[in-house]
Amino acid sequence: MAYTVIACDMFHFADDPDHEIEIPGFLTKEAAIEYARRRVRRSVEELRKPGQTAEELRNLWYTFGEDCRVVGPEGVIYRASVELDDFIRHPATPEACDYLALYESLLPEDFALTCEWAAGAMPPPHHYEYRIALHPYEPPPDTDEALPPRLHGEITFWPDYPGADVPVWQETFFVGTPASLRVYALLAEGGFLAEGTHPEAGATPVGGETVSLDVTAQGRTWHIRSTHLPPEQRAFLLEVVMPAVRQMVPTAVWERLEARRRAYHEGREAE
Repeated sequence: MAYTVIACDMFHFADDPDHEIEIPGFLTKEAAIEYARRRVRRSVEELRKPGQTAEELRNLWYTFGEDCRVVGPEGVIYRASVELDDFIRHPATPEACDYLALYESLLPEDFALTCEWAAGAMPPPHHYEYRIALHPYEPPPDTDEALPPRLHGEITFWPDYPGADVPVWQETFFVGTPASLRVYALLAEGGFLAEGTHPEAGATPVGGETVSLDVTAQGRTWHIRSTHLPPEQRAFLLEVVMPAVRQMVPTAVWERLEARRRAYHEGREAE
């Protein structure tokens, strides 16, 4: 089961509907709680000043600070603000506040994914296919990016059944840690990265979408086929994992591909 941290901007709590941000992808509640604890400690330390009283620091935090809560399948399991008095009394080291390093470490360095998706047996213009290939991003030697992308991606798109007379379009993009961790955590939660192989479960119903995933992490590779999964796991793959995979591709890329697909079929109909 995966856990999520919700970070709350106290300054915009009352006037901004986007005052909360979601940080997904924690495989254990311990990791999520530690992230929340570090993030709030960082918030406290940024407001700490010499000669400040505990009450002054507390008031500043309630006005300009950040709180975090951890949410799992069972609901909210932790709020960092319950430890606020302790955070105020005991100044933290930079290492104890480094929530970014902790979060980056949760995603295996070799995490990679190739996804092949097909819409199923439907007549044009409803059928299309795509392949998403994601590999670890290697920043240039002279880069000064404080937090570079984690994955380099490429999507290959067919607006119809692949064939000699069907165009093939490609776009490249980058993926950050949150979107990558979300997919990794969902794959683990769904049992796709467990030991052993997935049993054969018969053919996919006619007209149903199909998915093929090749996932690499921690020196291992898993081959996941929607047609080889039991019904419940297949549904989890198609209805939960795949939306997260698609969200790794920027919205602007999908919009360009969809516009080209519409233009392609309009041109075919005019012939």
